[in-house]
Amino acid sequence: MSETSDYENFDLPEFGHLYFDGYVAAKWDPHFPLTKDQQKRSLVESWTRLGKFGRNKYSDEDILWPTNGHPSYISQDLLSGKDRKLDGQITSTLWIRTWFGKKDDVASQDAADVAYERLVEAAMWDDAQSQYPRYRAAIEPGFVFDARSEFGHGSATTTDENGDADPDIVDGIALARPGSVPSYLITALMHCPGQFDGNSDPRRDDWRHFSPTRIEAELPGIDKSQRLLVCVADRKACEEGLVLFLAINHRGQILPFRIRDRAIEVFQYEANWMDGQTLDENTLKPDDDVEYYMHKGDGWGS
Repeated sequence: MSETSDYENFDLPEFGHLYFDGYVAAKWDPHFPLTKDQQKRSLVESWTRLGKFGRNKYSDEDILWPTNGHPSYISQDLLSGKDRKLDGQITSTLWIRTWFGKKDDVASQDAADVAYERLVEAAMWDDAQSQYPRYRAAIEPGFVFDARSEFGHGSATTTDENGDADPDIVDGIALARPGSVPSYLITALMHCPGQFDGNSDPRRDDWRHFSPTRIEAELPGIDKSQRLLVCVADRKACEEGLVLFLAINHRGQILPFRIRDRAIEVFQYEANWMDGQTLDENTLKPDDDVEYYMHKGDGWGS
């Protein structure tokens, strides 16, 4: 069961129209010792960690459109056509699957696929088992990231099974440590690195012209402010129906207050977020390290 977006009708931005292009143009290293994809990942992560004011430097027209053009060694195809059309557009909510069953256990992986299908039906479809299911539009289809090759075993997602230091996933559960930039988020952002700030005309964004003094004054508040909503389909979500909702700041860091809630509530969380309601509006202590369960029992019940 799948749903498609109308992104095919979007214009395809040439290289230089996305602000991430400016970062690639400035930082691409033709002598990078690892693969092209590994250099792309490194750039996406460092770009994310810069934060909004650090990224803003690369919206400069002299970087995006140099007089003599970009050197031929700069890779201009890091984003697919679909990714270029969607980058920085439509939504600031991402859905990321991280549970694919246990490593080297086919039965566990098959069960995980069945569980994930149930979760998706509960989160995104009305009358999923009927002849005419209706997509609930809880998450824009272009921002559902669930490819096994990208997020499963052998991917860059850090897990205890792989023996990674400080893993983001332990026994299939997303740890969601406050202040961390989770590996699975970086993988998703490799498709949409401009999702934090968009690619609007700098002349229309006052914050792009703040003085250093103003930036210094603004940063403490911005560091604590939600910029993305990430819905994580980890093992607990797939098996118990309790999706993990993360508030992500402008540097890609997880903010302290997280929520677990029923899959059927995904649409409401997305609607609230689009309406400007942040996750920490559900608590009086937003700085406390808390994963709050909004529903007692498993996530499939009423």
